[in-house]
Amino acid sequence: MTEPSPPLSPYQKKLFALLAVATFFEGFDTKLASLVLPMLGRDFDAGPQELGAVLSISGVGMMAAFAVIRLADRVGRRPVLLAAVGGFALLTLATAFASSVATFTALQFGARLLLVTELALAYVLLGEEFPSALRGRAIALLGAFASVGASLPAFFLAPLEDWGIGWRGLFAAGALPLLLLPVYARVLREPALFTARREVAPTGWRAEWRAWGALVSPALRRRTLGVSALWWTVNFWSATALFFFTLYAFEERGWTAADLQWLPLGTIPIGFIGYAAAGFAMDRVGRRPTASLYLVGGTLAAAFCFQATRDAWIYAGYFALIGLGGLWTIASTLTTELFPTPLRATAMGLANNLIGRTGLIVGPAVAGALAEHTGSTGDAVTRLALVNLFCVPLVWWCLPETRGIDLEALDATDDEMR
Repeated sequence: MTEPSPPLSPYQKKLFALLAVATFFEGFDTKLASLVLPMLGRDFDAGPQELGAVLSISGVGMMAAFAVIRLADRVGRRPVLLAAVGGFALLTLATAFASSVATFTALQFGARLLLVTELALAYVLLGEEFPSALRGRAIALLGAFASVGASLPAFFLAPLEDWGIGWRGLFAAGALPLLLLPVYARVLREPALFTARREVAPTGWRAEWRAWGALVSPALRRRTLGVSALWWTVNFWSATALFFFTLYAFEERGWTAADLQWLPLGTIPIGFIGYAAAGFAMDRVGRRPTASLYLVGGTLAAAFCFQATRDAWIYAGYFALIGLGGLWTIASTLTTELFPTPLRATAMGLANNLIGRTGLIVGPAVAGALAEHTGSTGDAVTRLALVNLFCVPLVWWCLPETRGIDLEALDATDDEMR
């Protein structure tokens, strides 16, 4: 029987609202680079392989974020989150003034490093502040706001092109969180769970090595492998099926920026429903069954979208892909619940950023090369989406079910193992 949902405190409500706004802009800003690929190619005279390299190189910044995220287990969630929000907004604004592919890529390297830092810590903060009965739904709903943010740039691109502002205007809009930074600084506080653990946690370089070593210790090795594999798959799938959609639609289906304006009509409601459904399913039937369902669905939706020949079917397939992006929140929930408080941010950084984000780097490079080899971006993405199916057995073999887990009890178990 599902545990009754306790009422939220005023702080929990404010925390969710602030994290939802930050995550909305994380989705908005993350989507921009892939959305404007055709315009970058036009303005900077770049081909498919060079454009794929833009996403791959800037994706390295997402890998490098593991070192920044690790700081949240040492100095606190709050200061690192505030630095990430302000930093990604500044670098996104600077990207609006990029004068070459190289400058664009360098700025997006830094922006993406901080974007994923913000997102990872938002999930960690929410997981530590919300009760277990609501944790899956809260994290999934937070991800739903990211999906809404990711859907909106497509709506604004055509009008900005008509006004002569173009893709640069989108990056300027993505810097709006700078205006809210004082509010975040005033409201956000450290989770009590983290504060209590920090008071007894060892410090120094030996403790640092022990923290990394604990993630591959016999007690945690299998779950570290499992969540890393899940994160790698989610990143690889997103980097091919989602990031290459605009290039596919423009080059193989003859779409224009005007056609993209219709996307938010479906991506906003379907994305929100898909993410929220992931949270509901996680809290009702479990994390592992939900992950498996979304992994298989991601493969089927990619094949449908990238093999469709009619616009209506392409729209429907893309809407499904956005909804199945709830995989991000499933992976975040599992990572939050599988590791004790002193290792939670470190585990997120290792599994998602250092290991998982290699999928985001490899994906565009492989998809771009395979598209040139086969002569079809659609065929390349369809083949590469099969990787999801290989991850399903690993989810069941490596990851224990965490539905309803008490994070304080998890910390107590960690103390006993030490």
